[in-house]
Amino acid sequence: MSLHFDEKTNFVLGYGGYLHENGLLNKYIRCDSMTIAMQYLGMAIRGIPYMGVGRNLAYRRSVFFMNKGFGSYSHIISGDDDLLVNTIATGKNTSVEFKTGTHTRSVPSSGINEWITQKKRHFTTAPYYKFRDKLLLIAEPLTRMLFYTSSVVQLSFIFLWPWVLAVFGLRLITQIIVYTLVQKELNEPGLLAYLLFFDIFSPVINSVIFLSNTRSISGKSKWK
Repeated sequence: MSLHFDEKTNFVLGYGGYLHENGLLNKYIRCDSMTIAMQYLGMAIRGIPYMGVGRNLAYRRSVFFMNKGFGSYSHIISGDDDLLVNTIATGKNTSVEFKTGTHTRSVPSSGINEWITQKKRHFTTAPYYKFRDKLLLIAEPLTRMLFYTSSVVQLSFIFLWPWVLAVFGLRLITQIIVYTLVQKELNEPGLLAYLLFFDIFSPVINSVIFLSNTRSISGKSKWK
């Protein structure tokens, strides 16, 4: 990670995954983490860094103190590392590291309630992202849901089903190729078989958790 730092680089983003364990929840957590990494690492490579994970993130001490550390985000319960990147990182001062030796592995949630609580905490960061980044993050799951919904609707038209299946198949093949390469790069084996299931339901799961979290924060609904 440190080898990336030069006179221009202030941030280095790495991959922070989770330990491999048995069970569907572990596979979903790992797949979710990998998908998020594909987004934030991919966007950083394209020159639009918008977040990093504290589990694997490097930045200059001088930049940290020059911006008063995490002081601007002390009022939120999660995401200070995300927001430091979102606020200061640019395409010119940010680098990405993929090498397997730099990956970190954290202990995943052991139960569904623990994972939901963790996910809710992570979602508290979203309102503080730049407007551009909010649009980018909303666009991907929204278009994914629209794709699957419209595919189901169009299958009801007899004359359209060959075209629908062709487009669906082309997208699926593209996904398989991309996920195969990413799994190898990020050392996340055993997830490909669950690709379609997770791809369909993860936007729904995340939407439900995000909306319930919003209601809880607004005071309309509180956890007891």
